[in-house]
Amino acid sequence: MRASVQFQLQITYAEPVRALNQVFRLKPRSYDTQDIRDWVVDVQPDATLRRSKDAFGNVVHSCSHNGPLDRLTVTAEGLVETYDAAGVVRGLVERLPLDVFRRDTAATHADKQLTAFAIDALAHETDPLGQMHLLMGELHKTLAFAPGETDWPRPAAEVFAARAGSARELAQVFVAAARSLDVPARFISGLFLGADGADGAGAYHAWAEVHVEPIGWISFDPALGFCPRDEHLRVAQGLDFSGAAPRRAACFNSAPEEAIATLTVDIGRQASWQIQQ
Repeated sequence: MRASVQFQLQITYAEPVRALNQVFRLKPRSYDTQDIRDWVVDVQPDATLRRSKDAFGNVVHSCSHNGPLDRLTVTAEGLVETYDAAGVVRGLVERLPLDVFRRDTAATHADKQLTAFAIDALAHETDPLGQMHLLMGELHKTLAFAPGETDWPRPAAEVFAARAGSARELAQVFVAAARSLDVPARFISGLFLGADGADGAGAYHAWAEVHVEPIGWISFDPALGFCPRDEHLRVAQGLDFSGAAPRRAACFNSAPEEAIATLTVDIGRQASWQIQQ
């Protein structure tokens, strides 16, 4: 898929805020099946964006505003070319050993109920890749996808007990279940470019990746029930949502905020882009 993509976050504060510090993970990286071209991250009112990389290799932009601010607009946009590889992720520079992704976190801790579910679901499957496909299918059947992202997802065990969750929450449940089986797993935040054709998929999206020998890292989307393909734009990775969150912010005088995220995908740009090449 070749497309022009624009993600925009409109934030309105109930009262003006001061000394606002923010961190964004909104720039996707290129790898074998994802080519990112001319990608720009912008914040209005204008601020100097400082670019770096975190421990997971995510591109991070940080900035600060002295304020007072009553609204903020964050835009991330560019041209992308993605390919369907049945969820297989190759070509990324891996900075960390696999054992890091076996590490438990508070958000991805599997309690007795979730661990027992994972073991029972895979009781009759011995192939490692088949096990992960079966795990995704069983979670997709058992947990209802409830679109609509909160500021912070609930822990995996709580979501599993509720039998419903957002894309972020279901991704953390999958990560927790896989790690309970001693499978390296990580949380992925991204955008779903085919939202018009997927029930409930919105601007934000999230899924999981697990490491299966001898293939390597493979993506699984328990919210939509299939392995990510060319509509999935991979942006950031972490042990859980906190390490891959699109935005984290803190201000001197905290005030309630309303954040509206919109995603515009123009696949119609494909023809003109092909001519330019």
